[in-house]
Amino acid sequence: MSALHDDLGRPVSVSQLVASVQPRLPDLVRTITDKIQHNVGAYAGHSAGRRRRLIDMAVAGAIEHYLELVQDPAASSRRVDELFRRMGHGEAMDGRTLDAMQASLRIATQDAWREISAVSVQHGLDASALAMLGDLLFTYIDHLDARAAEGYAGAQRAIDRDRGAARVQLLDALLAGAPPRDVQQHATNAVWPLPRRLVVVCVSSPDDAALPGLDHLPDTCLTRTSSIPAVVVCPADAAPAIAQSVLRHNPDVRCSFSWAVPPEQASDALRWAGRALILADEGVVPAEPLLDCTEHRTQIWLHSEPALRQRLCQEMLAPLLAETPNSREILSETLLVWLETRDSAPAIAARLSVHPQTVRYRWKRINELFGEDLHEPDFILQITMLLKASVPLWKAGDQSDFERFHEVVEP
Repeated sequence: MSALHDDLGRPVSVSQLVASVQPRLPDLVRTITDKIQHNVGAYAGHSAGRRRRLIDMAVAGAIEHYLELVQDPAASSRRVDELFRRMGHGEAMDGRTLDAMQASLRIATQDAWREISAVSVQHGLDASALAMLGDLLFTYIDHLDARAAEGYAGAQRAIDRDRGAARVQLLDALLAGAPPRDVQQHATNAVWPLPRRLVVVCVSSPDDAALPGLDHLPDTCLTRTSSIPAVVVCPADAAPAIAQSVLRHNPDVRCSFSWAVPPEQASDALRWAGRALILADEGVVPAEPLLDCTEHRTQIWLHSEPALRQRLCQEMLAPLLAETPNSREILSETLLVWLETRDSAPAIAARLSVHPQTVRYRWKRINELFGEDLHEPDFILQITMLLKASVPLWKAGDQSDFERFHEVVEP
């Protein structure tokens, strides 16, 4: 910032100008502060409050430093620069934009320039000198605005880091089934309104690698891309659209989304959505790009305890496991249809596209294998669930049940 000079380049004396302004400085600061609090809603407050004192300090500090620069362009601006950086930082931390501060700077500029112009005229400064004072003032205001913007940007970076960390902590707490009080605190820290009902979306890539990113998703989503599968948590009403959006941006992945649950059941929803992806890979449910867990609840339930299914299969379906592969396939299919429908032989035959006599022959063999157990309600219930869980696996080519059976019975 340059000092005042005359047409020959010699410094113009401004000591009288500065000396005349300084006694009027308290009144000028008070006038500017009053006008800021009256016209800028964000800064309204009590005339003796903390906000008033802060505005007074900023206005006084800026004007005093401007007058120093008028006399000495090399005067240090460190103190005022740091003050305006802190003010910009505070605006960000309070969740505001810089609009209120910039409006205040405009008010201060207008009133300060009005005062300086009046005093300059009184001291007979010519038009060129007055123009230089104006240039100096407006350049100085731009400088202060830039310092406030620096503080604001620094605070925003810190907020983004803190909020990002808080969102990670919130997602971890939800998926780990943390106590509701802890989840709510994490949600508050993350500035993420906790929905009454949410959905968990699991996303798997073809090579089972971590998904690189889901940056296109809105802030209403919590995402974890480093896990396998990747996980997205979102409000329930947004889930179908979110899953479709993931597929649009990542056409090679598969998505499964849970049914809506309260936040305290998010860990359960994660398990269900993850199980749906596994069942799709195993061929138990259709291997479609988008899996709505609601449509596959029975299979998700039946396969929730794989080790238990395997154990019960070895115990209760042993007669079927001992049959030849072809016999096992047709008998298990026929038995499952009968258990599900309790239809007559002709009706079952129609469903299986075979002759009724074929069904009767198969049923005779089924009775030979299971005998009186077929008249026990508990056995019927358990074997129905077992077959509903196992037959899709067998059809998909999973031979593990038969291999286990023969490992045990064969020497």
